[in-house]
Amino acid sequence: MSGWTEEGLARAWRALARQEASEDWRFVHLTGIGEVSVEAGCHFPLAREALIVSFPGSWPVNPTRLPEGKGFDVACIEGQAVFAGKTAIALVRRPEGSPEIFAIMVVDVLRTLEAVAVNSYRDVLEAFLERVKEWQTFMARTQRPLSSDAQIGLLGELWMLRLLTDTSLKAGALDCWQGPLRAAQDFHVRGGAIEVKSTVRTGSFLARINSIEQLDSDRTPLFLCAMRFEENSDGISLVEMVTELRERFGLAGVQRGFEALLMVMGYLDEHAALYGRTLTLKDARAFLSEGELPRLTRHSIPAAIRSAAYVLDLDALEISSVGIPELIKEFGLD
Repeated sequence: MSGWTEEGLARAWRALARQEASEDWRFVHLTGIGEVSVEAGCHFPLAREALIVSFPGSWPVNPTRLPEGKGFDVACIEGQAVFAGKTAIALVRRPEGSPEIFAIMVVDVLRTLEAVAVNSYRDVLEAFLERVKEWQTFMARTQRPLSSDAQIGLLGELWMLRLLTDTSLKAGALDCWQGPLRAAQDFHVRGGAIEVKSTVRTGSFLARINSIEQLDSDRTPLFLCAMRFEENSDGISLVEMVTELRERFGLAGVQRGFEALLMVMGYLDEHAALYGRTLTLKDARAFLSEGELPRLTRHSIPAAIRSAAYVLDLDALEISSVGIPELIKEFGLD
C-alpha cells in the first residue's frame, strides 16, 4: 500500500467513473490491511470518488460517531453484495470538495491504517475515524493568510524541494515532501529524512522541535537542516518560488499534486499580495540526528511521557555540520 500515490488513486477513480445501467456504486479492490479490506469506489449519479474500508463481521456503528467534514462525507454502505457480512464505511468526496485534496487525504488515511495493521480490526477502525476527524478539523479551519513565521517555514521547505528537484530525483522529489501530510519530518528521501527549520531572525537560531519523533526516527540518515534567510531586494519571494516550482512540476505533469500540497500548507493565491517580501539564503547547515546532537529520544525518557515539544538553540550546538551539497550526497543523489 505504501506505493500508492494520489495519481495512482486518481487513475483508479477515472476507471470507475463510467456508470453502467442504473448502478449506485462501482468498486475496485485496492488492498488488504490485516483483516481489513480497502476499496476505491465511485458513487453515482455524480461520480463522486470514495475510499471504502470494510471490517469483518456485521456490527452496528453509531452514526453520531461518524465524522462530518467540509469537502467529504463519511457513511456506512449497506445493500452492496461485495460487502456482505462486513461493516463498510465510505469516505466520499462532496461535489464542492477539491479532488486533489481528497486524494491526498485518502493516501494519508491509508498510511495511517498501515501503521496499525498489526492490531485488531477494531483498532484499525478507531485509527480510521480518528484520522478522518483530524482531516475534518483541517478542512473546517478558516483560511487566513500565513503568518510571517509560517511564510518563512514554507519558503524553507520549498527551497529544499527545489534543491531536490535539481538532483536525479527530478520531479519525483515531490513525493519526498511529506511535511504537508503530517509526517514527523518534512522530507522522506529514500530510507532517510530531512527536517527543515528556517528563520529570518538575527541572534540565536531557535528551532521548535514539534515531537519526540521529529529527531528520533528509524529512518536513516536523519538530518536537521537549518536555513537562515535575510531580506534582500535581489532575493526571491514566496510567490516567486511557488511560481517557479509550478512551472517545473507543470512540465513534469504533476502540478495538480503540488497545488494540493500547497493548499494543505495554507498557501492560497488570494493572499499572494501579502507574500512579496524577497529573501536570500544567507546560511544553511545540516546536523546529523545521532550521537552528540542534543535531542529527546523515546528510549531516554520515561514511557509515561507520550509526547513532547521543545526548543533547540542551533547556534549553541558544538557539533559538526555539513552544507547542502554534502547533505544531498548523503542520500546518494547527484
